[in-house]
Amino acid sequence: MYLVITSQKNETLDRWQRVFEGCTDVACQKGLRAETPVDAVLMAGLFALERYGGRPSFAEAQILENRRGDGWHDLVIVPPTRPMTKDSEGNWKVRAEYEAIQPAYFAASRSFQAIVQWNNSHEVPISAVEINLPLMNMDNPVDDSSPRAFREAFEEYRGHLLPHA
Repeated sequence: MYLVITSQKNETLDRWQRVFEGCTDVACQKGLRAETPVDAVLMAGLFALERYGGRPSFAEAQILENRRGDGWHDLVIVPPTRPMTKDSEGNWKVRAEYEAIQPAYFAASRSFQAIVQWNNSHEVPISAVEINLPLMNMDNPVDDSSPRAFREAFEEYRGHLLPHA
């Protein structure tokens, strides 16, 4: 799979590019959208669900078909958020067994799992994905944890696809 990471902020792209250095299947591009053709865009539920359908999910990423004719990609991948529960005071918090999992890692790993499932059940596979940092709410030029978490999840995804000896 090929990843195209997009942002309009040079500082953010520089950070992501440093983290993904040496990955020939990852490109960073400055702009509102990927210039390279891609099959799908990764978009946070905050931006995607009302526009493209689906429902908030705490377990699995959703791959939604874009039927709006709005110029965005045909497929929109909506990562899940970590599972939540209410505490004794009625406030929402991340369930204890998910607290140690970095949110970006959870989003990325579950999105890559959804892509594998999609590719196993559809004739036209997803082979290139745009990670639109503003639409993932990750366009922060001082955040190192999100790009590292995405790299870790991507490495696991690629390792899972390699034939084992």
